[in-house]
Amino acid sequence: MKRIFLLAIITATWCMSCRQNADYKSIRDEVVTIHDEVMLDAELAYKNKRKLDTLAENLDSLVKHYPGMDIIREKDTIAQLQNKLSKADDLMNDWMHQFEADKGNKSDEQAASYFTNEKLKISSIDSTYANLIKLSDAFLLKFKQ
Repeated sequence: MKRIFLLAIITATWCMSCRQNADYKSIRDEVVTIHDEVMLDAELAYKNKRKLDTLAENLDSLVKHYPGMDIIREKDTIAQLQNKLSKADDLMNDWMHQFEADKGNKSDEQAASYFTNEKLKISSIDSTYANLIKLSDAFLLKFKQ
């Protein structure tokens, strides 16, 4: 009976350690998946930023096609969008430089906590990009860009 009880405790402990090990790995995998999606958004944001650059350079010539356009307001909007897109890129670059994909010397619990925190950070960056892509797409659509 004691052997069965001891075997049950050892088995339960082993199962829990495997589960905890899988937990931080699954959270890390989620972080990497979100990162990959954010990289696609970063590419879209970059393309929109380039379009905004081109639009800013040619805004004076667009007055012919859009006679009621307030050039000063449009230039200001372009500058704000460009600034926000640049800040999003900076956030992403900073996150990538600081992210540690390896568990290192962390316990499984510490690693799970670290990757959970990183998931929140990269999800926030993902939301930022999604918002900015939506805003810049809508602005560029006004000029058929």
